[in-house]
Amino acid sequence: MTPYRSGFISCDFDFDAKGKHYGAAHLDYSNDEGVSRVFPIPIVSITNGDGPTVLLTAGNHGNEDEGQLILRRLIADISPGDIRGRIIALPALNYPAVRANTRTSPLDGDNLNRCFPASTVAGPTHAIARFVVDALLPLADAGVDLHAGGASAKYVNTTFLCTCEDATVFRKSFDLAKAFNAPYMYVVDGRGSPTGFDPAAHAADVPFISTELGGGWIDQEALEVGYQGVRNVLAYLGIIATSDARTESGQITYLDARKSEGVVYAPHEGLFESRVDLGEEVEAGQTAGVLYSLDEVDRPPTVLKFPDAGIVCAKHISARVVSGTRTYITVSTATEHTILRTVDD
Repeated sequence: MTPYRSGFISCDFDFDAKGKHYGAAHLDYSNDEGVSRVFPIPIVSITNGDGPTVLLTAGNHGNEDEGQLILRRLIADISPGDIRGRIIALPALNYPAVRANTRTSPLDGDNLNRCFPASTVAGPTHAIARFVVDALLPLADAGVDLHAGGASAKYVNTTFLCTCEDATVFRKSFDLAKAFNAPYMYVVDGRGSPTGFDPAAHAADVPFISTELGGGWIDQEALEVGYQGVRNVLAYLGIIATSDARTESGQITYLDARKSEGVVYAPHEGLFESRVDLGEEVEAGQTAGVLYSLDEVDRPPTVLKFPDAGIVCAKHISARVVSGTRTYITVSTATEHTILRTVDD
């Protein structure tokens, strides 16, 4: 084991130790709340025998609770004797944001999922990203980062797959997403978001996926899809026995957002009465809902319409909106062959 040291983070965690071990990377940061305050980023490793290493993370955005609950349940449920290989789990990756229950870090206002690969470490959030790139990804044979809609949005239960230049890495990542077996697979152009966790993992030749599992409030279906999905990935990788997961193939709806998404924006502040639920298929021009002015009661309501046909995959959860709020996101469906065509051709 080689201790990790950077300008902000120190870590003496022994990732090679056999059994189940709990520890932390320590983020040292000074601000108005305290001089040289230490934020412990929890790390758990479960290791037994020979096999692949999977990196599991949650709390990339601190107010997304579903993934944090899923990994805590998994950590409690799995013993070293249940596995062949190694699980490295960080259930509160952006610990300062998790602690504050905020999407971005309260220390510097940065969004961790926009800080990779952190070639220049300008602050604590970039330091976390660099720790992932330097210390964690080199250990991993595959990875899953668990996300949800957070405090303001709810998603269909979906894996989130980024395309990448390396066809082999993309195909392996696609196979991970398919093994996860969520009802939806949401595919985006990873080259359009190079500062994300997924593209950083792909650049390190690590097959990697993320998720969007519910949001807004905790529901049992999102937790169950996520928990079983992670176990399905563990079984697919051979880390746990197939009999310990629900690996039967479900019906996956492929959502192709590589070129565009249909977004219904609120043109002004007000109260939005939504008319369509998550997972519904809509047509271009169909009414999405009605927006009422918050202050001008005599102002006629504004009817908002879907700009494109597709599946409603994300929805703003409250009636209160401001100018620019994304009230809905729709994505067109595709076939598995279409998703893989650029890889296999």
